[in-house]
Amino acid sequence: MKKLFALIVLLAFALVLNACWPGEVTVETTFNMDGSGTRYIILDVMDDTLSTTPITNPDDPEGTEGKGAVLNDKHIDDGVIAIQTWLEENAPDFITVHEAEVDGYHRIFTMSFDFDSFDDFLAKYEELVNLSPNLSWDDFDASELPTLEVTGGFTKTLTFKESKAIVDASLDWAIDGIWNSIYDEADLAGFVTKNDISVLANYSVTINDSTVEELREYDPAAVDGAGTGKVIFVESESFEVTGEFFNTTLLIIVILGVAAVGVGGFFVFKKIKK
Repeated sequence: MKKLFALIVLLAFALVLNACWPGEVTVETTFNMDGSGTRYIILDVMDDTLSTTPITNPDDPEGTEGKGAVLNDKHIDDGVIAIQTWLEENAPDFITVHEAEVDGYHRIFTMSFDFDSFDDFLAKYEELVNLSPNLSWDDFDASELPTLEVTGGFTKTLTFKESKAIVDASLDWAIDGIWNSIYDEADLAGFVTKNDISVLANYSVTINDSTVEELREYDPAAVDGAGTGKVIFVESESFEVTGEFFNTTLLIIVILGVAAVGVGGFFVFKKIKK
């Protein structure tokens, strides 16, 4: 009986030490001078079926704090790759769902959408937010919504702003759908919720040669309640980037205008001289 009890304790301890690690979301956006561009949404999920050894918990890289290996595949119906199928079947028409990629024991799911103007960007952004069963575009005030300010003549300056809250809201349609459709909630009950299955890990916006970015990093001095050392994700509440373009189109128009005036003046002068 003592041996059986000890075995049960060990098994229970092992289950506690094995845990999910959130899918790490990266949002990357590039703006052109006319306000067009592309936004990528990348989901990186550690898949234990791709590893021949236990996946070390990123919050415990040395394995000294007893945080246990990462197990994600067992908690998702049909495994981590099922995320790809769900995205392909549920993403709105303007979203391109790229083929999933494998990098070591990571499965990388990538979505993207192009926009031909900032108004087009806003329209698609609003549609993504409104796809969430929990949130709507109207829930956010002007300070939280994306803005693009354009100023200047020969040097055109673009300033883009958005809040982390609206970025998170634009992802909720996918996170909520994946959680409710393919995660085994009964298996996770009591220690994992919808809020635990994903995190905004990396963010960047580029306008010409200017980029604002915030990237995940491991901070060995951070205290997380179970010990020292923790992965730090995106913490900023808002983002802003300003980029400049030399407006060659305007310059060409001015040169052509000056040339036209010069030619016209030449013919007027020649006519007067006659």
